[in-house]
Amino acid sequence: MKEVGKIKKISFIILLFFILYFATGCESASPKITEEEAESIAIEHHSGETGEDNIISVSHKSGEYIVKWEIDADCNFGTYYIDDQSGKIVKGEETSC
Repeated sequence: MKEVGKIKKISFIILLFFILYFATGCESASPKITEEEAESIAIEHHSGETGEDNIISVSHKSGEYIVKWEIDADCNFGTYYIDDQSGKIVKGEETSC
């Protein structure tokens, strides 16, 4: 009887370990692109625009680089969300005054 209780306890611990391992596994993947590459992607996206792109900030959160930019000459500003694995722009927000 005591062995059955030990087996259940060990099984529960192993199951809990695998659940935690898989739940946190995706979040801990290291980025395949660098912060500088994310900046370049944002600047290249505006290559046809007039004016000079000014990168305000770059941060990394939840598998994405968040690149905030502005173009003073045109009064444009916005944010790009760039996937840290593929380098693709996932979402972009742009405002012109």
